[in-house]
Amino acid sequence: MNLPQRLLISATTLLCASTATVSAQAKKVQFRTLCLEHVQGITEVALVPTKAEEPGVAVPLYTASISQVIETTFATGSAVFTKGTGADGKPTVVATAPLAKGTRQLFVFVPAKAGSKTPYDILAFDDDTDTFKLGSIRAINLAPTPVRFVISGATTPQIPATKHALFPQSAKKDDYNMYPAKVEFLSGDGKWFNAYSASWKANEDRREVVITLIDDKFKQPTVKIYPDIPPWTEVPPATP
Repeated sequence: MNLPQRLLISATTLLCASTATVSAQAKKVQFRTLCLEHVQGITEVALVPTKAEEPGVAVPLYTASISQVIETTFATGSAVFTKGTGADGKPTVVATAPLAKGTRQLFVFVPAKAGSKTPYDILAFDDDTDTFKLGSIRAINLAPTPVRFVISGATTPQIPATKHALFPQSAKKDDYNMYPAKVEFLSGDGKWFNAYSASWKANEDRREVVITLIDDKFKQPTVKIYPDIPPWTEVPPATP
């Protein structure tokens, strides 16, 4: 075999290996979005199309509820969202993040930190009901201090800043399926203080996404709650 033939075989081998790598990274995902706060008036973003001739897929950013399910195939191990085009004619990236592991995911859009190249950061979570079970609470702590929950008098382990935790709704409830819930923040002097108290309703067919943070404007502890009945668990209406 002469040198040109060997080079051709080597180049073909590298191309096949590269194609196989890209194919292995491609991942079909059904995802939903939740936006903590709109940034720069961006209330909708787009998915980069996998093929140049395909249109971009519009993705809403709701702040009061979780969006509907959107299915796409991500070409790499990251989710990339855009808005409009730049001076170079290319889509402007407004948020990107590594994908979670599963085929159902929740992308939480949060305002990026000062100096970031994009207006949003994304937190990606597995959203299937094996990982995030019905009747459970997903607590996402975006505060710069640890938080903990007190559910029917039982205190959860503390959740460090920027971390999250899963725990069940209370098994102790009244005749109306209600139970007391508190959220405590750790102060600078090392003491826990109560920042939120309410009665929550237990529901084995529903999940709760709870986000804790410090409000940027008022510098006060804030707790945001998003009830979630995954649409794929709902029984379709009977055909008339």
